[in-house]
Amino acid sequence: MAGRIFLKRAWRVVLPALALLTPAMAGAEMTDAQRFPDFLRSAEYRTLVTRYFNEQEPRPLAAKCATLSVVTWGDPIVVMPATFKKNGSNYVLLAGRWVQPATLNRCGAKVMRRTLLTEGDGILHGGSLLPGEFPGNLQLEDSAEHIVLPAAMGVAKCEDYKTLWVLDTKLTSPARAQGWTETWTMQACGRAMTADVVYTADATGMNITAKNVKLH
Repeated sequence: MAGRIFLKRAWRVVLPALALLTPAMAGAEMTDAQRFPDFLRSAEYRTLVTRYFNEQEPRPLAAKCATLSVVTWGDPIVVMPATFKKNGSNYVLLAGRWVQPATLNRCGAKVMRRTLLTEGDGILHGGSLLPGEFPGNLQLEDSAEHIVLPAAMGVAKCEDYKTLWVLDTKLTSPARAQGWTETWTMQACGRAMTADVVYTADATGMNITAKNVKLH
């Protein structure tokens, strides 16, 4: 199998790192952990991440609804804590990595989206993640893709991964430590597909199985 980027049908867009507009409070110096929520609430951050959500929307969905808007911002899932450096009276993001979830308006329907944000070389990168209700961490998401996507391609008899899109992931049982189930909706070589994905905890971690992979 090729790596994660090969399996993903999206791209990274880069812009200069954003300045944190809120200066340190008078008196005690703010910590980076205290600055981070202000950064997430800044208009520049939200404009950039909204752009990422739109640019990372699966192409078949974007063809039917060109513009997504954020309804509510979810709490970030921190992979590497953000750090800031002082630049005059402001602070700029120096490093950090986190998943930003949000509920968006897709032409009248509410959908869930996430993007992986990574600060590097003075640039805040946005990387696409599975659309929908996926509740696992980044490692589990990568493992699930390596199991589900080849199975879908095999059933569709499709060899061009550039035509493979995950359009939605939907929980079909509550996500618990012992496991859960999902339905993935996909498109491969222009053909609609679904798969039931089962997560079962075992002694080595989480076992993932793709079942009922079907064309529609």
